[in-house]
Amino acid sequence: MTTKPFPIEKIFGSRTRVKIITLFTTGISRPYFVREISRAIDERLNAVRRELAILQNIGMLTSYEHKRRKFYEVNYNFVLLEELSSIMRKAGPPIEDQLFKNLNHIGDVSYACASGIFTGADHSPTDLLVIGRIEEQSLKNFAQRIERQLDQEITYTPLTLDEYKYRKNFSDLFLRQIFDGPYKVLINKLGPSLQPESISEKSSASMIQP
Repeated sequence: MTTKPFPIEKIFGSRTRVKIITLFTTGISRPYFVREISRAIDERLNAVRRELAILQNIGMLTSYEHKRRKFYEVNYNFVLLEELSSIMRKAGPPIEDQLFKNLNHIGDVSYACASGIFTGADHSPTDLLVIGRIEEQSLKNFAQRIERQLDQEITYTPLTLDEYKYRKNFSDLFLRQIFDGPYKVLINKLGPSLQPESISEKSSASMIQP
């Protein structure tokens, strides 16, 4: 049985296509609607639509319609997804997800990461973890803005730095469930001894790095 050759020439065909691939492989793993993609990569809407159709045709993206908007998201079964993600991370820089643009304004944030619905981590206990001196109303307002844009509820968890240190010291299950699965770092001002990698190393060597 012969394997049908993959049309590799269709991966990197234009600047716009490369930007779209970068957004979907280095940013937050979530559905994006077309105009949002156009704004995020600063390219014309028609060019974006054309390149999205190509990427869907080769199987990298899937799409669906919701409330008169067309959304695109990564096909996790795409044969070259892991390799493309590695290339784009090394080529850098990533394209910033505007969804989390003002996260640092909700208080003195020492660390924040996205998990759960944002990374396909089905067993994560939260979608957004924020550590530091957090203004709870500001965090609530921030989460509500995300929910309005996604038209979906999210869970979020604020921890003080002392709470995080306490949980980290006894390899807390809540933290392990986050850091043993796929997650995306948004803000990281923690010192070397407080990095979350050391939590998961105690329990599992199979953590998927952000």
